[in-house]
Amino acid sequence: MVKCLVILLLAFTFTSAEDDIAKSADREQRGIFTKNFFGGVWGNRPPLLEVNQPRTTCTCKCGERNEVSRIVGGTEVAPNEFPWMAKLNYFKRFYCGGMLINDRYVMTAAHCVKGFMWFMIKVTFGEHNRCNTTVRPETRFIIRVIAQNFSLTNFDNDIALLRLNEKVSLSATIKPICLPSDPRNLYVGVKAVASGWGTLTEEGKVSCTLQEVEVPVISNKECQNTKYTSSMITENMLCAGYPKSGQKDSCQGDSGGPLITERKFDKRYEIIGVVSWGNGCARVGYPGVYTRVTNFLNWIKENTKDACYCSE
Repeated sequence: MVKCLVILLLAFTFTSAEDDIAKSADREQRGIFTKNFFGGVWGNRPPLLEVNQPRTTCTCKCGERNEVSRIVGGTEVAPNEFPWMAKLNYFKRFYCGGMLINDRYVMTAAHCVKGFMWFMIKVTFGEHNRCNTTVRPETRFIIRVIAQNFSLTNFDNDIALLRLNEKVSLSATIKPICLPSDPRNLYVGVKAVASGWGTLTEEGKVSCTLQEVEVPVISNKECQNTKYTSSMITENMLCAGYPKSGQKDSCQGDSGGPLITERKFDKRYEIIGVVSWGNGCARVGYPGVYTRVTNFLNWIKENTKDACYCSE
């Protein structure tokens, strides 16, 4: 959500901020909220991506969940159960989630980085209890933000890649999520899991510990027949949740985080959605809306050629 925290930082804004603020106000008036704490209105052009660097192969596996054992209606996960989880801080304040997809790139929602001063974003890995200051998680900074043709008016193409300043050393507690194995899969009826440190209730406080919630994927046609209008749900979006009863959903602070599902053929997990937006949290008639990752696979791979991908 775009909240009053933005106002505290207005002294740093550029003149272009007024347009973004007006658009944010319009979205709130319509009852449509992004699921992060504050929308950025500051921007800088990042350096160009290094070119002509071949893609390498890692001797590791993606999507391996460490099952040793809030999100609305969810439960706390075990420490390092989701080793691909990334936490984004801006001006030392947590505001969005993300996921590691290889040793060099984090994927998140475009609205989590649009207009932000990218060099002020800190990414941490291997974190469970973000309120525990005695534990020092693995930390990286951003040297480039790559976003699709993201639209603030309808949140179409809400996906972004963050190139890290240094490669991440992959381990048992830090490893990437797999990309979708079948780009044609619509995942309708699939049980998916969203995770993040977002609020446990609408307008509530963010969680200290990482939470998960299981939600079923519904078809875009069904989603367009909920309380959302048909024009609000584009082909680049994926809906998941319980439109008839509410109950469970991602919420504020979960933006940019992963929606994953387990693959039947190898029991590993792949990313199918990025937490994007919704009307409130777990409201009847309003399922959560996610960015449909399968629609961006070619774009993802084209822009991460210099990274080391784990075996699928």
